[in-house]
Amino acid sequence: GFVKIIKKIKEKGCKIELFFMDEMRYGLMSNYRRSWSRIGKRTEWKNQQEFANGYLYSAIAPVSGESFHLIGFKDANSSNTKIFLKKLKEAYPTKHIVVILDNAPFHRLKIFQWMERLTLIFLPPYSPQLNPTERFFEELRKTTANRIFDTLEEHEKKIEGKIIEYGNDARAVRRLAGYDWILKQYERVF
Repeated sequence: GFVKIIKKIKEKGCKIELFFMDEMRYGLMSNYRRSWSRIGKRTEWKNQQEFANGYLYSAIAPVSGESFHLIGFKDANSSNTKIFLKKLKEAYPTKHIVVILDNAPFHRLKIFQWMERLTLIFLPPYSPQLNPTERFFEELRKTTANRIFDTLEEHEKKIEGKIIEYGNDARAVRRLAGYDWILKQYERVF
C-alpha cells in the first residue's frame, strides 16, 4: 500500500493530503439508467448520438472529504494531466500532495515524478474498483442520466452543479470515497 511512502514524507515534517485521481469523459451521447414506469408500460427515452465530448479531471480525498476538479478539457493526455496536477498543488500550497491514480500511459511520464510537493502512487493495472474517484463519477453520471442536452456546455453545467454540491459537503465525499482499506492504511500512519 501507500503506507511506507506516506511515512517517509511524514518523517520530513510535511503536512500531507491524500487524493485519488481520475478522468471522466462526458458528452452528447445518451446515458441510460434504470427508471420506474407504470405496470405494463415501458419508459421510452429519446436517443442522442452526437460525438461532442469533454473531460473532467477530479481528485478526491477520502480521509478529509476534500475534492478538486477541472472540467472542459478536450482530451485526456499528459499535457492536461500536468495542468491539473499543477492546479491541484496550487490549491493546497502548504501541503505535500500524494496522488493515487491508475496506470494510464500519459500518467507515467517522468516529469510528474520531479514535481515538488507531489508524490504519485500507481494502482495495479486493471483495478478501477480500487479508485474511489470512479465511485464519485458514477454519482455524476446519475445526475445526467436519461436526459438530452442541447449543448456540451449545458451538460457541463449539470455536472458542475453536482460537483459544487459535493464540494459543500465533505462528509458526503468521505462517505462515498472512504473505503475501509484506505482508511485503515491511513490510520496506520497517523
